[in-house]
Amino acid sequence: METASLDLNLLRTFLAVYRSGSFTGAARLLGLSQPTVTAQMRALERQTGRELFERLPRGVTPTLVADELAARIAAPLDELATVAGPAPAAGTRAEPVHLAGPAELLCTTVLPALAPLVAEGVRLRVSTGLTDPLLDELRAGRHDLVIATTRPRGRTLHAVPLTDEEFVLVAAPVWAERLTGPRRERGTEEEEEGGAQGGEPAAEDADERRPRPAIRGRRREPEADGRAARDTDARPIGRGPATDGPAVPGTEAEGFAVVEPEGVEPTGAGVRGPRSEGGRGRAVPGFAEGPLEPAALHGVPLITYAEDLPIARRYWRHVFGRRLTRTAAVTVPDLRGVLAAVVAGAGFGVLPRYLCREPLESGALVALLEPEDPPINTGFLVQRPGASDNPDVARVRTFLLRAARTW
Repeated sequence: METASLDLNLLRTFLAVYRSGSFTGAARLLGLSQPTVTAQMRALERQTGRELFERLPRGVTPTLVADELAARIAAPLDELATVAGPAPAAGTRAEPVHLAGPAELLCTTVLPALAPLVAEGVRLRVSTGLTDPLLDELRAGRHDLVIATTRPRGRTLHAVPLTDEEFVLVAAPVWAERLTGPRRERGTEEEEEGGAQGGEPAAEDADERRPRPAIRGRRREPEADGRAARDTDARPIGRGPATDGPAVPGTEAEGFAVVEPEGVEPTGAGVRGPRSEGGRGRAVPGFAEGPLEPAALHGVPLITYAEDLPIARRYWRHVFGRRLTRTAAVTVPDLRGVLAAVVAGAGFGVLPRYLCREPLESGALVALLEPEDPPINTGFLVQRPGASDNPDVARVRTFLLRAARTW
């Protein structure tokens, strides 16, 4: 599409409509009336000979032509607005930086990291919420920066990876002891039965009684063409490359083999001590003897963020390779509330490690499982393309990207 002959004012109005998602929102941003914005968009569509927006009952949605046009003009128009805008008077303070994102990450990690900038005079206006509404508000000009849990689609926003959050399956020690108690009792009964029979084990039982070699989270699955089974990483079937190594009897159905992660030293029969680095906390005593099966958690209340179990469902798919089919005992739309309930012994939950690092290290929480390939979610720092006329926006952005390297 040729843009050289298009009216600059019409392009500015177009970009405001594109970012706000409605003629009314664009009129509010530009200080124009809604009929004026509508008339300008009709004029621009006549000039281009293409439809730019599909009218909806509430707002508009851009066409592919509009996506292409916005990608071409957004950065130049933003740069022009910065150059042509009024210069701040000498000695005046910069406007506040409007920052938005998940409440838990902002309150526990981001705001403490930005404390030095605030001490230097940077002002912040912080909003919390879910990613999709916050990105819509960013397009409409209500925020300067948004920390998003997903990468925004399209080319109207600029996103860079900020931090990775790892999810951990956790419970209070009281539940950990209940979960491991029956396993220990069964093991003791089997040992007593074997001793009562006396003599050497039968040949068919020898392999089962022989200590199993520890492997690093591998299991076997058949090749697609029916050839001999191969070892794969301990992930849902189909994840990860094939690797060489011995098979371990019994791991095909159980999913995970006995693993001693790096940094963990055995502290007794089937007990794992705390990791020496990384704030990983301690694993459940007894689970080092074998894998944690999801069925073991059937009678434990699930504490989660929302009714549709978004974080827990993802954990189950990624780690156990199966769907999570149960309802929550408690839902709290704030992960800090989930953490408080789990620490208090209400049940188990799946939480980001940054949020539960301290209770894991203190022993107030127990990591029920430490998979080799834990679920990871990447957070993105998002802004509108082009330079902001507020210099503190760039300061906050640069400071966050630097600080996030240590999170």
